[in-house]
Amino acid sequence: MRKLPTALPFGTSLARQVARQNLTPFNNIFWVSERARKYLRAGFPSIRFPPAGPGVHGVFNTEEEWLFAADEFRDWTRQHVLISAASLLEVYLYSITKTALQAKPELIDRSLTGIDGYRFVFEKDTPPAGWKKSIDSCVDGFVTGLWKDRIRRLEIVFGNLPVNLTKLESDLQKIQNKRNRIAHQFGLEARRNAPWDAASHVPVGAKDCEKAIKTVSTFIADADTNVFANLVGAHEILSLYHDWSRKEPNLYRYKVLGTCAAKFCDHLGGFAGNSIGKNYANAIISHYDSL
Repeated sequence: MRKLPTALPFGTSLARQVARQNLTPFNNIFWVSERARKYLRAGFPSIRFPPAGPGVHGVFNTEEEWLFAADEFRDWTRQHVLISAASLLEVYLYSITKTALQAKPELIDRSLTGIDGYRFVFEKDTPPAGWKKSIDSCVDGFVTGLWKDRIRRLEIVFGNLPVNLTKLESDLQKIQNKRNRIAHQFGLEARRNAPWDAASHVPVGAKDCEKAIKTVSTFIADADTNVFANLVGAHEILSLYHDWSRKEPNLYRYKVLGTCAAKFCDHLGGFAGNSIGKNYANAIISHYDSL
């Protein structure tokens, strides 16, 4: 069997690469909203609204109405940014820990030491009974519940986490609490005196958004560098090649023409933002074909 590349595809895991790409627009959206607010509020006299009539929406008759809506736009944007940052962290954790446990199954079952769990994922070997269920249950524990419990569960499986990660527990829990309050503010759990009352607004300050983006970015960067990336290695790319090769109708023709690696690089670059290079792709393909 040909070995997988030992170098990380982007100098980081793919999960962090994608998370980093998503954090950039969250940050941009937040700052565009904040920088543009005073101009948005001042713009009412120069905006031409269509004549009011059936089916015509977005008409503001007074400056007071406009200013109220502009403030609500800012508040909703802040809420969206905070929810998105919190959700992005959960997506990263879910993805990276599941890949790590599949690549290194001995982390939860010592009898599987030295076995590449992706042979089970790709159905090259039969996994022990309950293997997939054990991984799913373990991963769910990393992305649900209080952050002190999530960190404890992570440490049970992956060992002591760096202090730079554990010291973020309080900030992560504050973000999670506010995210949950926002998510439920229009639902049945929102605080109301009566069912027909308007839902109470969950305030999110500019500093809350800045802190959320910075905290999530820091956690992902440190966790990837110091805990997960070296466990995952090239397995994320291997898994993507597995999925792509099974769905690509022209795979055989690409292999005959010698363009398979280039086509896979194009596919991967479409959502990763960077290319892994044809040499790296060829090594992935050779390993996959030798399984």
